[in-house]
Amino acid sequence: MRALLLALLALSGVAGAIRPSLDAPGVITHGPRALQDVALTFDADMTPGMEQELRSGRVRSFDNEAVVRVLEQAGIPATFFLTGMWAQVYPASARAMAHNPLFEIEDHSYDHPGFAQPCYGLAGIAPGAKAPDILRAQRAISQATGDTPRYFRFPGGCATAADVALAHAAGLQVVHWDVVGGDVNQPDPAVIVRQTLRAVQGGSIVVLHVSGGHAPATALALPGIIAGLRQEGYRFVTVQALLGAPATHTPTTP
Repeated sequence: MRALLLALLALSGVAGAIRPSLDAPGVITHGPRALQDVALTFDADMTPGMEQELRSGRVRSFDNEAVVRVLEQAGIPATFFLTGMWAQVYPASARAMAHNPLFEIEDHSYDHPGFAQPCYGLAGIAPGAKAPDILRAQRAISQATGDTPRYFRFPGGCATAADVALAHAAGLQVVHWDVVGGDVNQPDPAVIVRQTLRAVQGGSIVVLHVSGGHAPATALALPGIIAGLRQEGYRFVTVQALLGAPATHTPTTP
């Protein structure tokens, strides 16, 4: 009955947008609370507007290599949700992430539209373009990295029940988050550290960004986040490991 109701709501166009703070049907926001495991995740956003900023020289790069270096040096597993456009603009970085046994690569749409509106100022997407966007991202990421994502994250966490069903139909589980690191447009790493540490619980999925220009302090905040969570006894794992899926990469613990 619930599935039928959701289908009817979707057909009528009134299915509500899913916000990332809600445990919505079909959307994973955290792992088992009984575990002292935490998954750090990093979105690699890229929109047509961001690509234009690159071409014009207004932004030097949306590839924050310093984030990857900090994770590598500390031996921290992480999950990267790439937009297909980001993978095409930075194929070498995408491929290096995918080939690193600490990391896993997942799908964050092709060009970061808001599947449900309003969505934090993101451009909308026509209903008929949603499934092609998901599949186009899959192809772009696979071509750049050689990996096929198993998880999908909606830009902004904005989606309807029908959108979630589209991701499932593409063979993808939808993974959002329960902890917002708050690194977008935040220049102070101490703010990011405080916001992250005070919200983490066992099984948390933390969302941060690896897209450089619009998240300038992420790499500077990471050492504090890592040290703080280690001090509280948390272990770092990928999303796959957190959810108990067969791992394509082997996670490490501090």
